Amino acid sequence: MKKTTAAIIAVLLCLCIIMPTTAFAQTDNQASYSSVEEYVASAQNEEEADSNLNAKIAGAKFLNKLSNFFINSVLANVLNAIIPDSAAVADYEEFDINKYDNFYAGMDEFIDEPQGDKVWSLGYGKASVLPADFGTKKYAKGAYIPYIFGDSMYKDEDGQDEDLMVRAVVMDDGSGRGKVVFLSLDAMGFANADVRAVRAALKDIAKKHNIVSINLSCTHIHTGIDSQGVWTDPIGCIVNNIFSDNVKYGVERSFIDAVVKGSKKAVEEALAEMTEGKLYYSKIDVGEYVHDRTAPIALDPYLYKLEFLPSVENATPTIIATYGCHPESASYDWASADPEKTLSFDTKFSPDFIWHAEKVINAAGYNFIFIQGNVSTVTSGRGLTGDGIDDFPGNAHYTAVRYGYEIGYIILGMSMTEEERIALNEATGDRLGVATYANKPDEYPHYTVWYEGLETVESVEVKPVLNIKLKQFTVRIDNNIITLLGKTSVADNFVLKDDNGRHYTVTEVGYLEIGDNMKVYMSPGETFGELFLGGSGAEGFEYKPIREYTGEDIIVMDLMNDAAGYVANPANYVLAGLQYNENSGEFDSDTWCLISYGKGAAPAFIGSFYDIYDSVRK
Repeated sequence: MKKTTAAIIAVLLCLCIIMPTTAFAQTDNQASYSSVEEYVASAQNEEEADSNLNAKIAGAKFLNKLSNFFINSVLANVLNAIIPDSAAVADYEEFDINKYDNFYAGMDEFIDEPQGDKVWSLGYGKASVLPADFGTKKYAKGAYIPYIFGDSMYKDEDGQDEDLMVRAVVMDDGSGRGKVVFLSLDAMGFANADVRAVRAALKDIAKKHNIVSINLSCTHIHTGIDSQGVWTDPIGCIVNNIFSDNVKYGVERSFIDAVVKGSKKAVEEALAEMTEGKLYYSKIDVGEYVHDRTAPIALDPYLYKLEFLPSVENATPTIIATYGCHPESASYDWASADPEKTLSFDTKFSPDFIWHAEKVINAAGYNFIFIQGNVSTVTSGRGLTGDGIDDFPGNAHYTAVRYGYEIGYIILGMSMTEEERIALNEATGDRLGVATYANKPDEYPHYTVWYEGLETVESVEVKPVLNIKLKQFTVRIDNNIITLLGKTSVADNFVLKDDNGRHYTVTEVGYLEIGDNMKVYMSPGETFGELFLGGSGAEGFEYKPIREYTGEDIIVMDLMNDAAGYVANPANYVLAGLQYNENSGEFDSDTWCLISYGKGAAPAFIGSFYDIYDSVRK
């Protein structure tokens, strides 16, 4: 959905012209002064500089409010007034959420200790979600620009076609309160209505196996098949739904069908492979591999790992990993090979770094599932793992390959000694070329060996306690851009309209506990880090930051059971404007909230989460 209409881009460019973009020098805390007069003058200059800065910040906020009004209340509102709803929009007053099918609330009772001598059980499965006609029919990429179609996948370094997958784990603590399913889909995002379609396909299986919670998150790749409708044929979809009650949806139904079938297959496989065993928890700082690209800067730098070791001989162990990072390294092949030709776009599909992390982890003998963490505006760092080596293939996809390998090695080697990591590197094929590049510092001066200087972290056993509870609710869509996409059925959101012409959708939040080690806020959107961690970006928000409110070392899993877009503090909410970056002393451009349910999303989501948390922990 990013920057897809000429009108929005034009407004943004106009705002950028009139907004301040001055960089400010940082104060030298070790300054010395030759006289009292010089000190007083310096203090006065600093006070004046602070006053000027505060004025510029206030000016930027005013212009942000102006842009919000012009884009949302004028341009998008006019479009919404002109363009009618599709036949799929439901009546808000007549809607009863308690009768809305395929919601799984989780567990009524939370426990604190294992039940007797019970142990963990876990099963793993995965399946392709490529439609049956992929290769003969072209599909739109869920990326940045609409109408970019392709029919082929990248090949990995082993010559194998990469694939778009759905991976599943089924977990049970043996308490008898039920099993929990987690699915991770290689896609940009998946609307709650589509999540419920997956659950509908699993309904009989859930009843048979006492599954009390089914949750689907997206890896959030920007190089998969369009799963949100806006990149395939938004104009054709809108035109059809203006003139016909035979609703055309933006997301290809063949892709939705493939996801539903693949999810069912993956869960069935996971249930068939369930074994007892022990679960271990560890976390490691991967701050060198991620960065927050937009102020206010607030990110969780840790990668969290659960490692399941079966007690059954010859059963495959499983790694569950989560951290916040946009998998978009492979998204930027936009330049034409011939500068004289029109700009071209990469039409091949890829699961980005997820596939290549899994290659390394599979080579070490593990199953693997990645669940997106607090993704916010965080993306991959460390120079896209290029190491300054000029003879690497010159395309963005290859940066995803190397980034995936390195993350895979870090996940495997978190609790190892350096000697064990060296052995692991050799046993898995030295995917990053340590033997090739590390011994040639003159030729490759910027090459870094993945295991050198890597912290060794503790791996602790997790007691078999699994608690989960979810809440469903309606939320108003007050971003008129997203309203337009939803009410015309370009996006797959289930949309309702009240008697006053306001639009709503249904979403979910959840709270998860795995032993004493992992406590999780399950968010339907991309939660800005300050709402979770606090800091200056949380000022003016009606609720305390999540960690402060709970007093717990809670983490966030984003894009769980919905694709709600960015979730921002209303005090900093901007559709197209600037945010002041305290770290750099500059103003960063900000357009993220173009992709959001609106200003009301953050208080609705966080408030509902606190309702759940209070009901079980306060």
